[in-house]
Amino acid sequence: MSISVFFGTLFLKEMKNFPQEDIIKIGDFARHVASSGFFGLPGKNKMSDNVPKNDPNWLYKVKYAQDYNLWHYHIGIPKYNNGNSGHLTSEYVLHYIKGDGYIKIVDMTAHPPMILPKIEYLK
Repeated sequence: MSISVFFGTLFLKEMKNFPQEDIIKIGDFARHVASSGFFGLPGKNKMSDNVPKNDPNWLYKVKYAQDYNLWHYHIGIPKYNNGNSGHLTSEYVLHYIKGDGYIKIVDMTAHPPMILPKIEYLK
């Protein structure tokens, strides 16, 4: 299954200043998705609308994530940890928009807490 991979304009500008090992991990993720889809990725990958119910901005965050089809992938930065659900997790997650036959990588943030990308990063 071939999936096209794009990068958000702001994220691409910021990524140029990332440590080389982080750029390599992001590139590995992009190449894997482009060639094999989401099957076989080592990190946890999920829709970003699973906001804790006690979050004061719960409804806004859920709607925002659903409206833009935001997902996040545990990229292994700085390293992978064994998660509670059997999936590998990491301190940093890569945010992306999941479309029909494509993804657009738009931001990377520390997690938790989940910080959704600002609207200007979605362009």
